[in-house]
Amino acid sequence: MRKILLSFDGTHYSRGAFNFASSMNDEEPILLTGAFLPQVDFASSWSYAGGGGTVYIPLLESYDADIVAANIRKFQEDCVRHNIEHRVHRDFSSFALPELQKESRYADLMILGSQRFYENLGLENPNEYLRDALHDAECPVLIAPEEFDYPETVVLAYDGSSASVYAIKQFAYLFPELCRNQCILVYAGKKEGKGIPDEDYIRELVARHFSDLTFYELEANPRDYFSTWISDLDRPILVSGAFGRSGFSQIFKRSFASDVIAEKQFPVFIAHR
Repeated sequence: MRKILLSFDGTHYSRGAFNFASSMNDEEPILLTGAFLPQVDFASSWSYAGGGGTVYIPLLESYDADIVAANIRKFQEDCVRHNIEHRVHRDFSSFALPELQKESRYADLMILGSQRFYENLGLENPNEYLRDALHDAECPVLIAPEEFDYPETVVLAYDGSSASVYAIKQFAYLFPELCRNQCILVYAGKKEGKGIPDEDYIRELVARHFSDLTFYELEANPRDYFSTWISDLDRPILVSGAFGRSGFSQIFKRSFASDVIAEKQFPVFIAHR
């Protein structure tokens, strides 16, 4: 049984995030922990400049406790309706992100709603608070839009790095049921025509986990059309490696993952050491 952490910011309930967890439970029973983080005051936020530091946003002195309580009831009722074993955590103090980081340490996977997680904190998508949650998480993270179809095609973003291989392995361990679906390992090289790095090694690994596997090498400057390409696939999920402040890999630049999250069409699985 997998322990799944479902994180909500105080007044926003992500139906998409819950639906993904529910679909996981349909495949194999899970323990679902709902973490209800307090609302924050964006106007009083501050962060370390230049990267390397975590953004800390102070909690509002008084957020709408009635809305939070209603969301907790909704979560509990949804879990009972879908026969999901569940827990509720809401004892967060000082700053929400360090507490969420600790929660992720004791989970196999964290699910966040890309459109509802602190959606009031700015126009960028993913917003800075969501980016920091991804960066600081101590378990893999699944980013779910509010409206999506449960994945039928798995897209593995591979750049030859240890980070991309780590993400592929974590996905295979956590979602063996999805490994039976169509899978496309996508490589985008810095120089067109150079081939997939360590191709024999990565083929040996992924073929052990994914039964319907295709390798695909994108052309130069693939970001220009990656979103269109993945949109043509049947109900995809993107699997990517480390998600830092400047992107999730050196080759995929700023990145495909950011674009897919921003477009709110497909789930994105992100794992880093």
